[in-house]
Amino acid sequence: MKIKSLYIAASLSVILSSCNNIAEDDRYIDVEATKAERTVLLEDFTGQNCVNCPAAHRTIEALEEQYGSHFIAVSIHAGHFGIPATNTRYTGLMQEEGQAYNDRYGVEDYPQGVVDGKLPVLNADQWASAVYEEISRTTPLTINLAAELNSDNMIDINCSLNSTEQLDGNLVVWVIESSIVARQEDATGRIPDYVHNNVFRACVNGLDGDKVSLAEGRALNETYSIALKDTATEKWSPDNLAIVAFVTNKSGVIQAAKTNVKINN
Repeated sequence: MKIKSLYIAASLSVILSSCNNIAEDDRYIDVEATKAERTVLLEDFTGQNCVNCPAAHRTIEALEEQYGSHFIAVSIHAGHFGIPATNTRYTGLMQEEGQAYNDRYGVEDYPQGVVDGKLPVLNADQWASAVYEEISRTTPLTINLAAELNSDNMIDINCSLNSTEQLDGNLVVWVIESSIVARQEDATGRIPDYVHNNVFRACVNGLDGDKVSLAEGRALNETYSIALKDTATEKWSPDNLAIVAFVTNKSGVIQAAKTNVKINN
């Protein structure tokens, strides 16, 4: 049996995350390989005190309208413009894990973004061309993703990976949340009730995720769970949560997927 367990530190609180017990033979299923359609991941490094960031958010909205489900944006609050999620005066959206990603890429100016995990870091006016270039590339990988909030306030996640060729990489799983009403500085002044979307909330399986090895015609199934967060300074709204999963290697993000969290009534 394979058992995965980890603790996720998010500011001052700790979230338990674990992989369900799955027999090694049951994690792989023989399937017929199908052609995969590429989905592109944009990591948007932003901050609530960044006056230029709302314009970048509008760029994201335009890309979402253009590409639909084939484009995923995750807004990672970080840097000197970010407000920590532990802040007791304002609703803050910056996570320690998000800051760790920020530092890895060396982001110092905001807003900036990384498309499919590839350097260099790009300004918002460069995102559209980079997304177009990435979405035009082929990928051997398909990711099928499902997530559900159970009666114990745990988010159960199932991720199935299927590749048309031998592939090694890391599977990374994140929690994101939309429709968060919180302050945001803007070029026209402070907006106290700004609606923040696609906000990075937590890593489910660590900053680097889990190593995966795929062979043609064999689907790999991974399951995880993470507790719904409800603290004095950070409360996740189940109706607005989504899970993002992607596989990455030295060449960048190979494929990404996103699913809303289903609420088990």
